[in-house]
Amino acid sequence: MRLRALVVGLLLTGCPKNDDAPPEFDPNDRTLQKLKAEQERLAKAGAPKLKEPEEDPLAAIAAAPSKPETLGIPRGVAADLGPVALNLVEVQQSQNVGGDKVALATADRFIKVTLEATTSRAIELDLSGATLVNGEQSVGIARDVQRVAKGSPLITKFRPGGTAEVVLYFEAPKEMISKGLKIILTAPESRVELPLQ
Repeated sequence: MRLRALVVGLLLTGCPKNDDAPPEFDPNDRTLQKLKAEQERLAKAGAPKLKEPEEDPLAAIAAAPSKPETLGIPRGVAADLGPVALNLVEVQQSQNVGGDKVALATADRFIKVTLEATTSRAIELDLSGATLVNGEQSVGIARDVQRVAKGSPLITKFRPGGTAEVVLYFEAPKEMISKGLKIILTAPESRVELPLQ
């Protein structure tokens, strides 16, 4: 009985297993050969180079503000919008505009149109429908730019016999700024087109 217990005890404990021995791999294993070949290739080629992040063109424009460029305009551009006489004074383009605390930048162009307005009577004129047009392309007032750059109020009140400067901002693609560019202004029962280029 004692001998039986000793034999069972030996069988249960068994031989101690050596866990520290490295695992053995078959040198002819195809997966192992592929891994070794890739390791050698990377060692020869060096570590792969990380791509430089592409520079955001808008960030570059915002970081380097430029002065507005004054565009050549036709001479003597004038028209009457109802009782208001309008004269084209200046047209400028830029890629950034700034106010006291905020600046805006665009990959397109901000167009600043300056008009001189004269009227013989008191009138309130809604300029919010002003549009820049060139061929099939058209853009309306850029309201955020109008606010930030302190353009004229879109609903402007004129005093009798007074002259006021009207400044309107638009955002347009660069290709739109070419021959044929015009501004369209409307008022009740009146519409004018002024060539800007």
